[in-house]
Amino acid sequence: MSDRVYLPGLDGLRALSVLVVVAFHTGLIEGGWIGVDVFFAISGFLITGLLVAERERTGTISLRAFWGRRFRRLVPALFVLLALIVVLVRLDQITVAARDVWGALTYSTNWVHVFGGTSYWDRFSTPDPLRHLWSLAIEEQFYVVWPVVAWFVLRRRDARTLGTVALVGAVVSGVVQIVGINAGLSIDRVYQGTDTRAVAFLLGATLASRGWPPARTKTLPPFVGAACVFALVGAAVWLPGDRDWVFSGPLIVVSILGTMVVMSSATSAARWLRSSPLRAIGRWSYGIYLFHWPLAVSDRVRELPDLARFAVVTMASVAMAALSHRFVESPIRHGRVLRSLRLPAVVGAVTITVAVFSVTASATPDMATDVTLAPRTATTDPAAAVPPRVMVFGDSVPAVAADELRDEARSRDLEVDVYADPGCVPSEDERDQYGKPECVTFLRGARQRAIDLDIDTVVIWWGGTGIGFVERGVAHDFCAPESAAITRDRIRRLVSYFDGAVDSVVLVAPVPRTDIGVADATGTECEILAYRDVAAELSVPVVPLRDFVCPSYPDDCARIERYDGLHYDDEAAREVASIILDAL
Repeated sequence: MSDRVYLPGLDGLRALSVLVVVAFHTGLIEGGWIGVDVFFAISGFLITGLLVAERERTGTISLRAFWGRRFRRLVPALFVLLALIVVLVRLDQITVAARDVWGALTYSTNWVHVFGGTSYWDRFSTPDPLRHLWSLAIEEQFYVVWPVVAWFVLRRRDARTLGTVALVGAVVSGVVQIVGINAGLSIDRVYQGTDTRAVAFLLGATLASRGWPPARTKTLPPFVGAACVFALVGAAVWLPGDRDWVFSGPLIVVSILGTMVVMSSATSAARWLRSSPLRAIGRWSYGIYLFHWPLAVSDRVRELPDLARFAVVTMASVAMAALSHRFVESPIRHGRVLRSLRLPAVVGAVTITVAVFSVTASATPDMATDVTLAPRTATTDPAAAVPPRVMVFGDSVPAVAADELRDEARSRDLEVDVYADPGCVPSEDERDQYGKPECVTFLRGARQRAIDLDIDTVVIWWGGTGIGFVERGVAHDFCAPESAAITRDRIRRLVSYFDGAVDSVVLVAPVPRTDIGVADATGTECEILAYRDVAAELSVPVVPLRDFVCPSYPDDCARIERYDGLHYDDEAAREVASIILDAL
């Protein structure tokens, strides 16, 4: 009896999961990242089922054959992705770093991000076209380790023992997740760690160990499966992934719900998931996931409104995935590649690898976060002209506009140092830094840097964050009365770094973002009021940037274009630089 059982409901579930992820990555919904956890549950379920079935059918598990099948299934489409990356780079639509290519080729992207200080949630300021491969890296790592565990357990015990091992592993992973986030691990470490994200895989494995193929009698009552689906839909629309509290239990609940939906989908109870279009998209879901993100962050597509961006990315990635599945993945996977074509295929893969490395850029995005001025040299000539020095202190918004700030400053006989770090927020609590604990060091170094470079004036310019912020691990809304004092303390904190170190400080009030919903952007209006209050209290000038960029949100926000709804580049950056420097 063959161990290959086709479960059409799972293809339908794959389709919905990948579309939810695409909707998240194109800005339509906030919690679409949970689609990845459903994929994890499906993978754990299917792989364990196949391993158990092979053991029951043949009396053993061939690890070599298993890994060979995984290689043929996953690697061909990866090289198609790398070819797409080369094309997009050549069209000047994206940039890619060499370390991210290495991460893709070695299926270690998640750890490249964790140890490289890259925040998954800083998607707008650093659009890495291979960032989404973190989840595939975790899957591949699971495919390496779990079959060995299954082989070892099933040699000595039965499938139910393997299920017990999987369930214990899921509990341990969940505990590590909760303890880790509360012990100070960054959100990115917990979100992308193989150890902390194994819950869904192992729950899926636990389910598969109950019997393969899934029996009708083991399905959930229809109303339970429907309730789980509705709960996941709510989470996909609402659940944020960049908050500590999500990893203190809610993510585990998502994994449990996802596994229950997998159980329902694998049986006859899930007829609604077995439509032909959903099954087709499900079969192509791996390619869709691979191809959609580079398209979504390409310059031209990124400028589109969210709904149009979703439609364009979905149609393009579905078309590419269908072609890749038909002409690349299936022939290789099922051994239909002629022997005469195998050498050219290898040569093509090597050529693509060389080509993608030839177009890579530095791992650091094109943003100024390094020293741009040297310390002033001492002079004994009192008549010598000494141009005023300005430091622009902030996050990714001034970092993107750094070149234009310097050019505009030179035209005014000013010297500018851009001291900015994308993704950092004005808090010295590592829990608040969205996976970048090094931001605390960045903040604490601002005062000494101003002293070392003999800065005269500091411009404090941080982009708007939307409806709220996190302070000491607790989420706050800018417009909530109980958060008003904390909001103002954050601004005072930025000014206090330079007390006694510079002659003057200028605040730049944020501008409502157009890459988020209208309700979320109302938080920026309250943040602007806080800037005005602190500026009046401390007698420092404030630049009302919204009056120039977006005087009537959301109807009049195109006077100075922001390419992604937040950042300024090229001519827009020059206009904003002029407005800010005029205030000096």
